[in-house]
Amino acid sequence: MKACLPLLAACAVLTSATQALAWGDQGHRMVAVLGAEALGPELPAFLKTRTSLFQLGELAREPDRSQGAGQPHDHDLDPGHFLDLDDEGRALGGPPLAAMPKDLEAYGLELAKVGTTPYKAGFIYYNLVDGWQQLVIDFAYWRVETAALKSSRSRADRAWLKADRGLREAIILRDLGYWAHFVGDGSQPLHMTVHYNGWGRFPNPKGYTTERIHDGVEGPFVNQYVPPQMVRARMYAPETCAPPIEACVTRHLQQTGAKMEPLYALWGEGGFKDGDPRGRDFLAQALGEGASRLRDYVAAAWAASADAEVSEAHHIKVRDAEAGLPVTIEQLKAEK
Repeated sequence: MKACLPLLAACAVLTSATQALAWGDQGHRMVAVLGAEALGPELPAFLKTRTSLFQLGELAREPDRSQGAGQPHDHDLDPGHFLDLDDEGRALGGPPLAAMPKDLEAYGLELAKVGTTPYKAGFIYYNLVDGWQQLVIDFAYWRVETAALKSSRSRADRAWLKADRGLREAIILRDLGYWAHFVGDGSQPLHMTVHYNGWGRFPNPKGYTTERIHDGVEGPFVNQYVPPQMVRARMYAPETCAPPIEACVTRHLQQTGAKMEPLYALWGEGGFKDGDPRGRDFLAQALGEGASRLRDYVAAAWAASADAEVSEAHHIKVRDAEAGLPVTIEQLKAEK
């Protein structure tokens, strides 16, 4: 989506330079909550408590709720919700989605060659990769401190570990909930195209609508016609997201982008009017895929955290800590 961010907000049509809020409050809640509910038993139990699920659902709305905070806040953050792919699958004529540069700086240099910037083309791809990497290190700290609690014999050390792990759990919920918003955005076809709110002034051989359609296929429609049970029923079976994460994100966004033209065709057939079952099914499918992807991304982050290390000063390996190698409080507190 263009020019928007998530905690509680209904979709609204924005100016021609921006897109509308993706999915609205209920849609983003469903992606976060249903995705977390579906996590496997290998994930920490605190992620699936009733309180945690509620918090994840509310946090998933936060990037949209924070819109309007001012400048440079909005200008710097809003483009992280979308990627404006042209009909050749390139970001505003720049790099193709199938070969995105290694980081945001390199992406900007490539876009500069075609006279544009990441702030115009969007950079949700990097938000998805960055958020996943953050979750890996969050899980790594949690695992190290959990292991240290099992081996520590000092009452003072155990008290510190319990308190710090409690803080880490709060950080994980915040990072996961906030990031879930972008996983949801990455499952909205109108967030993966230059045709994000009507076909626009582009070649249009199939005669797709030039109406501003973004609001008509997001928040209000989802809130009224697409309940959680409908989305849950359209989640797919767990899939392994094998490293590198960039490949999973690319495939995810390509699959979303491929649904853009079918969405336009369905709009032209009246499929998003008055709760038409075709529109309900289309959006439930998209949201179900978003929830499924969140589940699979989190599972992949947990698996990757087993090979991670924490503490820049001491390079504590998760596998060593879980194998019983002593971890001192001083090591965890140390910084370079």
